[in-house]
Amino acid sequence: MRSLLIVRLSALGDAIHVLPALRALRETHPSAKIGWAIEDRAASLLRGQPDLDRVHVVPRKQWTAWLRGGSWRRFLAGARGLMSELRRERYEVALDFQSNLRSSLVALLSGAPRRIGQPRPYAKEGSGLWFTERPDPVPTEAHKIVRNLALLEPLGVRPASPPRGRLALPEAPSLRAALAAGRRPRAVLHAGVSAFGALKAWREERFARLGAALAGDGCEVLFAWGGARERAQAERLAAAAPGARVAPATASLLELAVLLGESDLFVGVDSGPLHLAAMLGTPVLGLYGPKHPGTYGPFWPEGRVVRADEPCSPCRHRRCPRPDAAWQEAGGARLRISPCMDALSVEAALAAARELLARALPSEGPPSSA
Repeated sequence: MRSLLIVRLSALGDAIHVLPALRALRETHPSAKIGWAIEDRAASLLRGQPDLDRVHVVPRKQWTAWLRGGSWRRFLAGARGLMSELRRERYEVALDFQSNLRSSLVALLSGAPRRIGQPRPYAKEGSGLWFTERPDPVPTEAHKIVRNLALLEPLGVRPASPPRGRLALPEAPSLRAALAAGRRPRAVLHAGVSAFGALKAWREERFARLGAALAGDGCEVLFAWGGARERAQAERLAAAAPGARVAPATASLLELAVLLGESDLFVGVDSGPLHLAAMLGTPVLGLYGPKHPGTYGPFWPEGRVVRADEPCSPCRHRRCPRPDAAWQEAGGARLRISPCMDALSVEAALAAARELLARALPSEGPPSSA
């Protein structure tokens, strides 16, 4: 095989879950040309990626603005430009890891004669109409990394064990200097959720209490953020958690990876930063409620999950339908908190965090429980 295209347009965590499959492809086909089609919001993750030859950025933000503004000609011109860019590469195979309508159309427009997509029930929105091949389905409880590796079966790629993905981490001298001036052990806490993943949120007050307790143990506690909204959230949390600070600014997803890789613990909900920290080998504590941790949790052995035993968890809802779901008022906004996330206590999270730190730093002993 001489050339293939990966199609995983979004989101950050899902793109991270494809990196082991990319590594397996490169190890099996060291001389093949490998490209990746990805949307602009997650594209910086792949900058300088050592296993890729081409990155095709799908400008979804710009296209959406054109469509909403009625600029159909601009959108069609942009789509034709992307199609020409993809077809110039003459990809032989397109691997559609996302397998929804948008991604399957990108795979089709690439001109690749072989288009391999997810099997039922993972293919959505009629995407299977455009596939030429599908692998046998893996169990529904299998992790998404395992599911992605199974998509390589039609190509005869069967790694003995899942390889970790690779990233091209930047030098980032200012960020590294700021981190070097701090102390260890370092715990990074990230409370942010997207609008799409709002049902996975944990109460800010509990993140603040957890941060204060870890700072009291002697940890350097940093509240990570990305964008203005999360920056304001991190500032609220740091103000409410004595001894904690707002994390240094990171100019890209790869700089965020530098921060996470230079830490001894990451705590957060099911999100892109959590999966990025896990892939880097940082000990990760995932706070889980609506999503099945076996499928969506931290995959690598350094990870651990804390979850409540609610009868309705896990579920497939995008918004919790339970009438007893509470509301959080923070930063002038209201956020609905799922009962399965509300059932997670600070005490359970703190105990798990201390255990992870003790395992990661055995020579220093566990942090104090005072």
